[in-house]
Formats: sequence, C-alpha cells, structure tokens
Amino acid sequence: MKALSRTPFWLAALALATVLAVVLAPTAAEAQPTRPPPIIGVVDLDRLISESPQAKKARQNMAERFAKRKNALEKASDALQSEVDRLKKHSETMSDEARDRLVSKIRDDKNQLQLKQAQYNGDVSDAEQKELDHMRSNLRQVIDRYAKQNGYDLIVGDSVLYASDTVNITDAILNRLQQQAAADDPSAKPPDSDKSD
Repeated sequence: MKALSRTPFWLAALALATVLAVVLAPTAAEAQPTRPPPIIGVVDLDRLISESPQAKKARQNMAERFAKRKNALEKASDALQSEVDRLKKHSETMSDEARDRLVSKIRDDKNQLQLKQAQYNGDVSDAEQKELDHMRSNLRQVIDRYAKQNGYDLIVGDSVLYASDTVNITDAILNRLQQQAAADDPSAKPPDSDKSD
C-alpha cells in the first residue's frame, strides 16, 4: 500500500517539473540578451603579399640591392664556362703542365664561385625574410584597423580551405595598402587611376 501512495507523488513531481520547465524556459531565454551573428572576414595573405604596392617596392629594392653581386656572379660563371670550353677545345694540343694548371684553375674557380653563390643566396634569403617580416607586421596593422573600423569580430587568413566572396575582404585590404603606399610615396600612382585606363 505504501508503494501505491508514492506513485502519485512522483507523477505529480514529474508533472510539476515539466510544467515549470515549459513555463520558465521562454522566460530564461528572454532574460539573456540576444547577440547579433558575428561578422567574419577572410583575407588571402599570399595575394596581399604578392600584389600589394609594398611587396612590389620590396622586390624592386631587393633587386637593386643585390644587382651588383648577382652580375658579378654571372660574370664569374661565364668566365668559368669559358675556361671549361677552352679546356675541352684545346686539351689534346696543350702540354700536360698547361692542362694540369688549367684544370686546377677551373677547380679553384668553381669552388670559389660555389662559395660566393652560397653566401649570396644566404644574404638574399636573410634580406627577403626581414622584408617579409616587416610586410607581415604592416599587413597585420592594416587588417586590424580595417576590422575595428568595420565592426569585424574575426578575420582569418592562412589555412582557410573555403571562403565565399561575401566574407573575402582581400580586395578591401589591398585597396587600403595601395592608399597607404600612395600616402607614403606621393609620386606613386593613385589606386583609382588604374581603373580609369
């Protein structure tokens, strides 16, 4: 008989809990403020790095900075190739002593050229890395300002597998970089002048 008297109590408690949950659920949801959906943008960093005026200027500066060494290496490579050609052409008519001197000179010149090329490649790589680090810092500042000014909650860059055009803000950031470059270099062509051609 005790078991029968408890059954209605549990049923009543369950029914009361269900009613309270149904009645209070909308009230609890209404008590929390609703948030607008987050605004998300996507930036193609590789494109910004390759197409921005700052990147073009950096590439030009690098080419100018290393032009003399590059030309000297090319000249040394041509001279080495001339020595190799001379050895091939005249090795049978040369004395053993002259041939041995030329072979030794070719070997020494080749080693020197390889050493200079390795130093040149290392210097270029270090300079490119510094330019890239500086450019990334500048890009981050431009992207941060753009995001704050336009109310973005999240901007993603690398490792994006897909982004629709509605969230892709690369063109807007590229435009900001062009404006910044024009402001830094008054002789630069304004970004809108390309569209009128």
